[in-house]
Parts: sequence; structure tokens; C-alpha cells
Amino acid sequence: MKIRSVYTMAAIAPLFLFLVTNPLKGQNGNLLNNRSLSTSNSKLQSISDQQEEDIKKLYSSKVETPKEFLNGKEYESYYSRVKAKPLLFYEKKRTASIITKTRKYENLTLQYDTYLDEVVYSDTSRTLNFRFPQIALNKDNVDEFYLYFEDDVIHFINYREPEASLINLKEGFYELVFEGGFKFVIKHESKEYLREGRNNYLYSPVYFINTGEKFLTFNNRKSFLRLFGNKSEDVKRFIKSSGIKIGKADKFQIVSILKYYDSLIVSGK
Repeated sequence: MKIRSVYTMAAIAPLFLFLVTNPLKGQNGNLLNNRSLSTSNSKLQSISDQQEEDIKKLYSSKVETPKEFLNGKEYESYYSRVKAKPLLFYEKKRTASIITKTRKYENLTLQYDTYLDEVVYSDTSRTLNFRFPQIALNKDNVDEFYLYFEDDVIHFINYREPEASLINLKEGFYELVFEGGFKFVIKHESKEYLREGRNNYLYSPVYFINTGEKFLTFNNRKSFLRLFGNKSEDVKRFIKSSGIKIGKADKFQIVSILKYYDSLIVSGK
């Protein structure tokens, strides 16, 4: 068997040399040589590579692990021994999503640090020192994000400079609560204070309402009613009948007032 194989190769070799050194005719009658064959193979390979790349692009968004937003620094838990933590509703179960310039990423594990104004991602696919690694995400990569709780959905928008200053806001993440005749956002933030020799963090959200040009905050009912111009008396009566205390009002009560104001504008009253 070995002798026959050697003989066969010896017989084929001269024929192969003849073929690659002499022109042949293709289906259209044109002469083909090793150079034209090489060029043709190169084109076919290029087409094949392009098709493979197109297929990868088509399915990448469905099969690849999202990594675009995974850019930032390791997040250190600086509040582990205190009762008043700066994480927003950290004891409540939630899922989350992030919107970047190119796509939306679902089913993430996120926390929001109200003291540092940072979005914190937990990589639940692995553990490091018996805990999930956490990353404080680069704000430039996060345009919006959502926290989905059982009783609420919180939608955050990243207001950047110079646009933030133009609408009277500091740069950072704000919850977009309502968008009608007025726009209502909340800055979820915490203030540091010392208790029993340790730094604690007092949750102190700030409400802002945009009446058309820029956002304004309010400290009491009088400054709040001033936002409604010639409809302030109507709004005042609604607040009284609803039993709302502006100084203690939650966001849902503020939204009910804004919706009432919108109804006045629509009805022309």
C-alpha cells in the first residue's frame, strides 16, 4: 500500500506542475492562470469573511454578553457599619436596566448611591471573596437607567453639562417623575452626618419643577403655588380639598397636583 501511494503521488506531481504553469480556459473562454485563480480565491474569501461578519452583527445583540457599559472603577462599600446607608431603597428587591447611546440592557442588578451620585453594577455571574464584584459605572456611558420595584418604577436621566446648567440643574442623575405641562424631577441625594463616631447618611431628596424654561425648587406651599401663575388659586383649592401638605408631600401627591393643573389648561378654565 505504501509503494502504491508513493507511485501515485509521483505520477500526479508532473501533471500538477503543468496545470499551475500553463494557462487554462474558464467557462467563458478566457484564459486562467495561477495569478487569476489566486485573485478569484481572494475575492471569494473576502465575500465569505464579509458574510460571516454580517451574521455576527445580526446575532450579536441577542447572544453576546453585554459589556459596553461595564466601564468604571471598583466600588468600595464605605458604609458597611452604619445604619443610615446612602444606597437608594437598598433593602427593596428590584431588577434594573440601562440605556446607552446604542442599546438597552435588561435584567441587571443595580444600586444607586445617593451620596456619590453613582450607578453601581453587581456582577452576579461570579464571586470574589465570597461576594459579587461591584463596579461604579462611568457616567459617560449611561444615558438613562431604570429601577423596577414591586410598587414603583424609577426612571433616571443623566443631565450633563452644558445642558444641565441651562435648565438650572447640577450635573448628575435625576428621576424623571412626570412630564406634562410641567416637568417634575427628583434629585435623590444623601447628606453626610456624624453619629456615634461614624459617618451616616441622611436621605434628603430634592424636588424640581420645570415650568417651561428651567427647573425650580420649592420649600413651602407659598413658593410651590407661585409656580402655577394665574392658576395658583385653583391649585390651592385642589391641594386643600385633597388634604395634601406640600412640605411632606410624596411624589405621587405632587403628580396628582400637576395632573390637575394640566386638566385646567386642557379645559381652558
